[in-house]
Amino acid sequence: MAKSVYQEIYQDLKKRIEAGDIAYGAFLPSENELTTSYSCSRSSVRRALAQLAADGYVQSQQGKGVRVIRDPSLDVSHGYDGLETFKEMAARLGFTASTRCLALNRVTADEDLARLTGFPVGTKLVRALRSRRANDQVVSTDESYIPESIASGLTPELVESGIYKYLEGELGLGIATSRRIITVEAATQADRDNIDLDGFNAVAVMRSHTFDTEGLMLEYTETHQRPEFFSNYTTVTRTQRP
Repeated sequence: MAKSVYQEIYQDLKKRIEAGDIAYGAFLPSENELTTSYSCSRSSVRRALAQLAADGYVQSQQGKGVRVIRDPSLDVSHGYDGLETFKEMAARLGFTASTRCLALNRVTADEDLARLTGFPVGTKLVRALRSRRANDQVVSTDESYIPESIASGLTPELVESGIYKYLEGELGLGIATSRRIITVEAATQADRDNIDLDGFNAVAVMRSHTFDTEGLMLEYTETHQRPEFFSNYTTVTRTQRP
């Protein structure tokens, strides 16, 4: 799926900030300069800047410009950074990644599964369970539920190659946002069986509801990850309170 102009601007500025080419605390070029530099409309620039602000990279200063507020030296050294895949995380952090499909089956959402995933009761779903290996150790498992109407063509080989690669590359779907709940929980027997816990008795659990560009939920995933391999970088905004 081809990237839109604003996404290309966003990705370029994001990479320059992460590389330190645009320094922490510095101001970005003005909207006029960015419009000229990228040969695009002002609306594309503003949309890219809004996404950078939402992701915690910049903050608008009224009357001054847009300041970089993300310090690359504080970026996560392990774990997911934003809505990235395991392979994308591996490329960013410099380890060798591999995925093994442990289970791939069809289920119908009953009341319990509907409550967990957010899909309506009766929805036919594809369930994919896979383990994630970083170099020589299994550090996490992912259990995903995707509507069968979307993922009926999934195979174990496609799961191991990458579910997002299949959804975006082969089906042309746009993956936009994910709402996440992160907890630390006692390791289950399944965790001990499938993850190299190395003596840990707890795992980081991330439950994600992921939405496409139309605002429709296309995936629920529960990730169980070895604690020292997990960190989460997020930006929050304080709202005005009475």
